[in-house]
Amino acid sequence: MLSYHSRHWKENARGRADFGSLLFSAPDHFDMSNGPDRKLSIHSAAFPDIGTSLLGVTSSGHEIDLADDKYLTVMIPTRGRTHVHMDRRKSVIEEGAALALGPSERWTRVEKGNRRDFRANLVKISLDAAPVRHILPVVAGDPVLPIAPNALAGFKALMDYLFRDLASPMPTLIHRPASDLFAALVLEHIRMLFLTGMDEIIDDTPRHALVGRAEDYMVAHLGEPLTVPIMAEALGVSVRQLQDAFRQSVGQSPWERLTAHRLDRARRRLLAGGGPSVTAIAFDCGFSHLGRFAQTYRAAFGEAPSTTFRRARAHSNAIRTDATQSG
Repeated sequence: MLSYHSRHWKENARGRADFGSLLFSAPDHFDMSNGPDRKLSIHSAAFPDIGTSLLGVTSSGHEIDLADDKYLTVMIPTRGRTHVHMDRRKSVIEEGAALALGPSERWTRVEKGNRRDFRANLVKISLDAAPVRHILPVVAGDPVLPIAPNALAGFKALMDYLFRDLASPMPTLIHRPASDLFAALVLEHIRMLFLTGMDEIIDDTPRHALVGRAEDYMVAHLGEPLTVPIMAEALGVSVRQLQDAFRQSVGQSPWERLTAHRLDRARRRLLAGGGPSVTAIAFDCGFSHLGRFAQTYRAAFGEAPSTTFRRARAHSNAIRTDATQSG
């Protein structure tokens, strides 16, 4: 179940450590930077079942000193920059870049960009959470972890959608099943973020047979919060092997095929005019990101899902009216 918190720092407020604990675990020091119009807001969405929290931070500038031994943290500045000092090592994260850090002692300072408040997305992943252990890189001596730069834009867009929904008057992602489906989507984005060639092939299961088994599994579990690692584990193969089998057999990734099956089921449900709403049908078919569902549906079928649904409902109503008048 997702839990959401939104906090806004005030100049005369007490308990500044509360903000530090939201950003990081066990901060030794946290303070706002000097200057006029100081401000800090933090939006935090926690997914306890997968040991992951997503945060949106806006700040006029602050610094924090900590020793973090429980989390893997990904910092993604979208405006301004972040300075990180670890022993004798210094890193500066500019807009559009990111830094992934394992357990470490560090000092961090954020600053404005072009006189506008600093903004960033953060991902906090518990190293003790079982669902993410098999998709995270091994954290060795170097706390700086490699990430896939081409996965950043998608992850940022996912978090932007999440916080827009949670801040709306009637959020959909705060409730199940939407929160569980969205958590699965978060796991998939985390896996893509750390997809740097560490997966390895376990056996030599024939590709076509594996794809057939995988597609059967997808169809049987479309409405559940599936991820590629979950499917690979259920089929007894590695993530890399499952990906290679799909790529070489059907020219798509497992996630793309799963999305195609979900779209097909949603299309059939919408054409039948079944379900109380487009949103309910989307959730039933395994979609949690309603904006992405509408976009991919339109790309696949040339119209919005709401258009399909209204047309089907109008057709059904017309048939019922004709039957009533004939009777």
